[in-house]
Amino acid sequence: MSTNISGVTNRDDNGRYSWEKSVVDVNDVDESFKTARDLGYTRLNYARVTTVSTLDKYDQKDMYAIQLQSNGNLRITMKSGDSSDEKVLDLSKYESALEDIKRELNPLDYATDELDKLKKDAAKDIFEQNAPGLYMKVYMTQHGKQVLIADSTADKDSKLYQAAEDIMNGDYRAKKGNYFIETGFKSDAEISKDGSAYALQIQQGTSYKHDYVTKEYKSEDSKNQKTTTTKDMELEASTNTYGTTTISAAYAAQIQAQSYATTATMLSNAYLNLADINTKTNKTAQMFSTLLNV
Repeated sequence: MSTNISGVTNRDDNGRYSWEKSVVDVNDVDESFKTARDLGYTRLNYARVTTVSTLDKYDQKDMYAIQLQSNGNLRITMKSGDSSDEKVLDLSKYESALEDIKRELNPLDYATDELDKLKKDAAKDIFEQNAPGLYMKVYMTQHGKQVLIADSTADKDSKLYQAAEDIMNGDYRAKKGNYFIETGFKSDAEISKDGSAYALQIQQGTSYKHDYVTKEYKSEDSKNQKTTTTKDMELEASTNTYGTTTISAAYAAQIQAQSYATTATMLSNAYLNLADINTKTNKTAQMFSTLLNV
C-alpha cells in the first residue's frame, strides 16, 4: 500500500505542517479494495488524515485505504454537510435559568423530564447526528484478507456496531496495520439533488504534527449523471465507422487490473522457482564438498 503524499503546503505557528493531494473517484461498479483511494498513513500523536468528498445519486459509495503505523486508540470522525450541532443563536443562559425554575417549582416533574432526556440521549444514533443517511464500515487486513471489524449499519446490540461507535468516539483500541474505510448512503436514505458532501478524519492520539488532507474529485458517473452497471464492463462488440472495436472505460480498467495481478503472479512464481534452484544448487555443492573431503 502506497503512503505517498504531495508536497508541503503550509506550516503554522505551532510548527505543524499541512499537506494536500487530490484523487479521482471511481464509479460504484469499480469500487473495491483494489481501487480504494490511498489516504496515506496515521501515527500516534504525529499524523492526522482528512478526506473530503461528495456522494450523490450516481456515486453512492466510496472506499479508502489507510495505514495505521501505531497501536492505540483510533478515531474516525464522519461529518456530512447535512449535519448540524450548532445553534444559530446561543440561548444556553436562558435555558439554564428555565431549568432552575422547573427544578424549584416541581422537583418530581423535573426529575421525570431529566430521566426522559437520558433515555433519549442513550437511544441517539451517533452516525445520524453527525452524518444523516450515511454509513461507515471499517475493514482490517488480516492474513492477507480484508476482515470487517466495524459496521454502523449492523444491529445496535452487535459487536460490529459497538466497534463502529467506539471508533467514532475515539475509544477503539486498534492494532497497527492496513485498513479500509467504506462510506456510502444507507439503503433507505433520501438522496438530494446536490448529493451529500462529507468529510472523514482519521487520528490516533490527541495531537498531531502533520495534517494530511485529500480532496476527492467526482467520478465519471457523477460528471455524466449516469449509473454504470456490470453490463458496461463487458466487451462491446460494436464497431465504429473506422472499423475498430471499442470497449468501455470500466472494462479497460478491469483488464488493466487483471494484467497487474497476472504480472504479480508471474513475479511470485519466478521468485519461488529461483529460490528452489538456489536450494538445489546449495544441496549439490554440499554433496560435492562431502565427496571431496572423503
